[in-house]
Amino acid sequence: MSDRRNYERHLIRKFALLKLANGDTFEGQTRDISMGGAFIECASDIGIAEGTECIIRLILKEGDEEVVTEIYGSICHSDAQGLGCTFLKINSAYYQFMNELYA
Repeated sequence: MSDRRNYERHLIRKFALLKLANGDTFEGQTRDISMGGAFIECASDIGIAEGTECIIRLILKEGDEEVVTEIYGSICHSDAQGLGCTFLKINSAYYQFMNELYA
């Protein structure tokens, strides 16, 4: 089986809050993140369908400061451990955070 990912994954644990268009929110923690998405560990019974669009709120650390950023994405898969999210649009704070990982 080949790896379909376009971006290198980083095993980074960050608090994540998923917000759906209907107002539902779900808490979790990233298992890994990349420029293109993240896997978020959360309850396995939340029942979010693949293709559901969401806002992923992450708390990042930049120097001594915590930075809260929101990324527009969609659910690409789910399993007993959590949800795989594809990022549809990242912002400058997330882009800068990820670029520092590659430096």
